[in-house]
Amino acid sequence: MKLVKTEKLSDNNFDAYGWAVRKPERPMDVENDQLIFWDNMADLSNFAGNGLLGFLEVKRIPIKMEMMDLLTESLRIYLSVDGRPSVQFVALNNADTNETDLSTLKAFYLENGDGVVIKENVWHWTPYALTETACFAMGLRNDIMKSSGGVYTVDDSKVKYFTLPEPVGIEL
Repeated sequence: MKLVKTEKLSDNNFDAYGWAVRKPERPMDVENDQLIFWDNMADLSNFAGNGLLGFLEVKRIPIKMEMMDLLTESLRIYLSVDGRPSVQFVALNNADTNETDLSTLKAFYLENGDGVVIKENVWHWTPYALTETACFAMGLRNDIMKSSGGVYTVDDSKVKYFTLPEPVGIEL
């Protein structure tokens, strides 16, 4: 199994894949007696009025990633709602093959409420919990998943899947 060393998320080491959503390392935009506010954390114009927010609870399982997916037309957002640590895998798309560019595969260690906004056409997988569970607010366009009679399906024209040549784990 291939191992990927995790990187602690910072303000700019996730830039190629999307945006880090965390307490910024830059000066605040507004501060008063009640609050401190940082503006413009991520560009969500991709949703174009078609966004949705869901609640995702991931369970701790062995970290052995065998597949990645890519949303062709939508950002995907994972915002921690419980602050528990997790690992987020991402990789850029190889434009020539339309497959995962494994040379860009990274594993980011998310903690203390860190979250990410993953750009469209970036390969990723659901975060892996490092505790019993980890909970996220998850955002994406509302035309990715469809529900009919209580059964959810994914629109295969908007989501691509890639089976990795070998499983991937992490080095913390």
